[in-house]
Amino acid sequence: MIVRILRKYVLNEWKLKVLSLVFACMLWFATTYLGETTIALSVPVQVDNLPRNLIVKTVDTRSVVITLSGPLSRLKSVRPEDVKIGVDLGRATEGRQVRTVRKSEVVAPTGVKVVDIRPDYVVVELDKLMEKWLTTVVRLDEKWSQSYRVASWYPRQVLIEGAQDSLGERQTIETLPVDGAFTQAEETIDAPLDTRHLLVKRAKPDTIRVELRRISK
Repeated sequence: MIVRILRKYVLNEWKLKVLSLVFACMLWFATTYLGETTIALSVPVQVDNLPRNLIVKTVDTRSVVITLSGPLSRLKSVRPEDVKIGVDLGRATEGRQVRTVRKSEVVAPTGVKVVDIRPDYVVVELDKLMEKWLTTVVRLDEKWSQSYRVASWYPRQVLIEGAQDSLGERQTIETLPVDGAFTQAEETIDAPLDTRHLLVKRAKPDTIRVELRRISK
């Protein structure tokens, strides 16, 4: 009975069935590996070759949309981090700069072609980079102001490297509010500098050693 069914439905016209299977495999292969398609990815813009005497103040476009073309089998595994965009600022000067994002500046995976970039330009504002010694000021968190006082701190000055617009008129720099699980009569803590509202490249050092002393009552 089983042999009869196999002969009737499986072995009958077997050449036609094999040929259909071959065509199906060829169609799947052509669609998956040979067919061209496109995808669009939002990719962050990187700044390359920035002159040593300049610092980036603002970039109006943090990312651009890149359209890529290639085989579906290749594109389906491409992620935004696989694509790199570097805007060359090697000849830039202080002030507002408009830079075209060229296809040649896009680094994409092998076998993938860059079709389009939107927007195809980036506006960058640059400022002069300067170094300046600033006097340190320790800020004690308000919740400890009735229990502790700042006995001493070191260093009293730090060297800040940053934008001229941020540092030009500034004479002091504060720490972040000094806080912790204080229980002793004397406490020592390393307090980070507060650079949140400054355009700073680096601070030497970037923490202040603060000694606290309990207020006698």
